[in-house]
Amino acid sequence: MTAVPALTGHQTAARLRANLDTVALGLPAVLVAAALGWRLLGTTGAVVAAVLGLAALAAVSVWRARRYDRRWLIGALDARIPRFEDSTALLFRDRASVSGLTALQRDRLESRVHEAAAMDLRPGWSGRPIAIAWGAAVVLIAAILLWPTSNGADSQTAAAARPATAAHPPVLTGARLRIIPPAYTGLPVREQTALDARVPEGSRVEWMIDFAPQPSTAGLEFPENSPVSLVRDGTRWTGARIVDRPMLYRIEAAGLAQQRLNRLDAVADAEPVVRLVDPESQLVQLTPGQTTWTPVFEASDDYGVIETATLKITVTKGDGENITFEQRTMPLRGQGSSKRMRFSTTLNLAREGMAAGSDLIVQLVVTDNRNPERHTVEGPSVILRWPANLEMAEGLDGMAMRVLPAYFASQRQIIINAEALIARRRTLTGDPFIDASNVIGEEQAALRLRYGQFMGEEAEGGGSGGGSIALPTADEPARPALPTADAPAPARPAAHEGEAHADTPGGAMGSEVDVLHEFGHAHDDRDVATLFEPRTRGALARALDAMWASERELRQGRPEQALPHAHEALELLKEAQQATRIFLRRVGSDLPPVDFARRLTGEREGIVARDPERPERPAADAVAADAWRALEERPGASSTPLALGALDAWVRQNGGRIPDPLALRAAIDTVRNEPACLDCRRRLRALLWTALQRPAPAPGRRDAPGQRGQRYLDALR
Repeated sequence: MTAVPALTGHQTAARLRANLDTVALGLPAVLVAAALGWRLLGTTGAVVAAVLGLAALAAVSVWRARRYDRRWLIGALDARIPRFEDSTALLFRDRASVSGLTALQRDRLESRVHEAAAMDLRPGWSGRPIAIAWGAAVVLIAAILLWPTSNGADSQTAAAARPATAAHPPVLTGARLRIIPPAYTGLPVREQTALDARVPEGSRVEWMIDFAPQPSTAGLEFPENSPVSLVRDGTRWTGARIVDRPMLYRIEAAGLAQQRLNRLDAVADAEPVVRLVDPESQLVQLTPGQTTWTPVFEASDDYGVIETATLKITVTKGDGENITFEQRTMPLRGQGSSKRMRFSTTLNLAREGMAAGSDLIVQLVVTDNRNPERHTVEGPSVILRWPANLEMAEGLDGMAMRVLPAYFASQRQIIINAEALIARRRTLTGDPFIDASNVIGEEQAALRLRYGQFMGEEAEGGGSGGGSIALPTADEPARPALPTADAPAPARPAAHEGEAHADTPGGAMGSEVDVLHEFGHAHDDRDVATLFEPRTRGALARALDAMWASERELRQGRPEQALPHAHEALELLKEAQQATRIFLRRVGSDLPPVDFARRLTGEREGIVARDPERPERPAADAVAADAWRALEERPGASSTPLALGALDAWVRQNGGRIPDPLALRAAIDTVRNEPACLDCRRRLRALLWTALQRPAPAPGRRDAPGQRGQRYLDALR
């Protein structure tokens, strides 16, 4: 369907006229609402009122323009142009859809369209209502702006132009802080209206302060730092300072009322953190055939680390006292973001001079981008160890045992390792499974020997384990450990095989057994052997037997059979560790001498302990305690004087142990300037409670008994 453009132009013009008329009528109401919002709520209220008013005005405008549609246009043309013969609707129909007399009539109308193009169909202006609305708006806006405030002050502009006098002291009307962090932080510049701020250490803080009326001088007072003078630029006062540590400050001006202290917290730059990524442990053993090693470190920092780091490399050679060191450094370039960067390199072991019995130690040194003083941090040291017995003669590989430092696994860890090995049986079979089980058996043997030392045992001949036979104590004869219920008596290695302990000598003349027996050979110190009570000692002896049974099964590649003995050993160790008493080494008694002159005399003077003196609070803490009591809200508390000067000195002296000394000092200053502020006093009292040092608890004696109670106590004596 098509329409004649000359006719549809009337519809567009009518809608535009309706929209403009609606705006002219409603805009005064929007301006009045914005002025009222500004007077009541400030700039925010004015903006909100204006936005809501314009939205409502737009909705009304759209609603009024909807009536000027095509139906209205056809009716208006039929009513205003008689020559259209009430057939204007034919002009908006498609030519292909009409025929016969209808098509003939349409052709006649198209020849008369020029008559409609010259006509004005727009609705008229609402002149009288518009004039009334604008006149009323002007009156209302003037009344709103000129209505006096509660304090009788004029507008901000007029007050700024008037100089400060005694009758009109300056008032702080606005303040903004512009915070410029150091360049190395990469943080953007920000502004805020709050006078308290938390900024990175070394930031530049700029103040932009407005007064009304203008004072003669203005500045910033810092109680423990030099003041900052504010410079006037038109109606604004500006100043700046580098914040390198936490500080308090207040705004001052000639004639300005005393302001509260504000706070600037300087957040110190944290040192970089170096983490070892690969390998997972700091001690790694060289594997057969290994020729290179690639340690990986990760460095992180709150503002970023420098891309180039230093790797310290140390190679040790020799053993015993003949150990030599070779040290060198090499630069490394990291990868990743500056706040989390990884450093790695591949070291050729032959080029580094590694040999059997030597260690290769690497340590990463990173530096952050702090300016001017950078933080340099040394990361964890990682050791690659080449044991001396790793390269064995041909045919002796099965007898080689990797030796690491004496790191002992707990009994619980041995159980966890055994259970993990059992879970891997499907994927680990044959010799690898037996080797892994034997390694756990070695850990069990080391733990057994460690606990065996408390029983007075000595190391076994092969260095692989220790016996768990309970040696004789002061109150029980020597007896071998009985087999447990889970395992028969094993053919275990004794602590001293071949030694006889009978009362009569045995063996040939001059043998080792006869010599030791003759000179009174003892396995342990008698006092050490009686360290535990018999019950605890028996539990520990049974735990050693269970450990031996567990070790035997593990060394034979049977971790399933070793688990019951390992669990039994763990329970017995817990029982031994929870013993309620032990027998200490016997020492002589040191009793006070008996005064035979007072025996059987009934004199009790000097034998009853005096009442312990109550610990007094130090004089320094007494100042804070007295202030805390004086701030209590009770009748008559307001008359109690507050020694705020002494309290402020106490905070300065003890700032190292007070959780937040700046907040406490600011609260003291507020109470000094506003003594009638109840909330300020409550806040100061709460901060004092957290700052007071708790006195050490002291035992207290019972109150003295009454007359009846004293007679009862005398009767007991």
